[in-house]
Amino acid sequence: MMGKGWQLVITFAIAGVAYALDLLPLSPILRFLLAALAIIFLARLIGQETERLGDVFGSSVGALLGATFGNAVELLISIIALTQGLTTVVKASIVGSILANLLLTLGLSMIVGGMRRRVQSFNQIKAGVNSVMLFVAVIGLTIMSIESLIAPQVMGKEALSIGIAIVFLIVYFLGFVFSLFTHRTYLAAGDHGQQARVEAQRVWLHIGILLTATAIVAVLSDQIVATLTPLARQLHLTDQFVGLIFVPLIGATPEFFTALLLAKNNRMDGSVEIAVGSSLQVALFVAPVLVLVGWAWGRPLTLVFSAIEVIVVFLATILVSLVSLDGESHWYEGIMVTATYVIFALLFYFS
Repeated sequence: MMGKGWQLVITFAIAGVAYALDLLPLSPILRFLLAALAIIFLARLIGQETERLGDVFGSSVGALLGATFGNAVELLISIIALTQGLTTVVKASIVGSILANLLLTLGLSMIVGGMRRRVQSFNQIKAGVNSVMLFVAVIGLTIMSIESLIAPQVMGKEALSIGIAIVFLIVYFLGFVFSLFTHRTYLAAGDHGQQARVEAQRVWLHIGILLTATAIVAVLSDQIVATLTPLARQLHLTDQFVGLIFVPLIGATPEFFTALLLAKNNRMDGSVEIAVGSSLQVALFVAPVLVLVGWAWGRPLTLVFSAIEVIVVFLATILVSLVSLDGESHWYEGIMVTATYVIFALLFYFS
């Protein structure tokens, strides 16, 4: 318990120092690194607390909490960026977050878990349902882009984006009903009842730490966004690359650490569900919310992406669907999935 107490003190101290140093005239790179370091420490804390709550409520709810609190970081950063007019960064971050969760988080989880065990298993039924939802999300995110390539002069893109956003939100919340109520036993992946009885006594403590850490991340997210433009100029990077790689890597750190912890503890089912579930949340919840926020703030955000963004998301979806077909994973599959993310990152950098 003492170790955990010191961990909390150190984590919140780093966050406080990062916030205080933002008031000093430091270089954008240093300010960005300090805020990012604080968010990474907080993300690790969020991951640990989410895993403990997963022991209390079960793997499905635990994975949902991991994806939700993880994507809260991404959503906060994107909303702040959108209100400041960084539309290109926001749109790129949607694609980048999907890729980071689908490929990097899942791939590294398979590697970490596979280093300790020859083969790890996960729920094929959940993987199948998630694969179908992923393809639906990809269809919604890419259909406007394809239409824009074929008929670029067509009007009504903002109205169509709002319509798709509403459909996505309906599908997303009906997914809750399906997985948590009508088909909960159908999707059940196991019971951790013994540990739940021990942890349930401290459930409110874990929830309080989660909410506090997320609130601090919200404050630090404003610092991250404030440094994005000067950072990109200083490093000679495009706004698209910053949105595709930098923002998602920071925003995805909570679910990243949670997924790795689960994989390390031979709970690959929860790890896969967090990686794929986070991607689904970005596509079906975060993206629609950003579209509606942009409309409300008078900064229209359409679901029109570049051709290369459409292609890589489609390829990533196919790859993850193929990898999850047999309900088993090993470290070499993780290598291949992670390598695909690195290839895409290099593509975006040099293009």
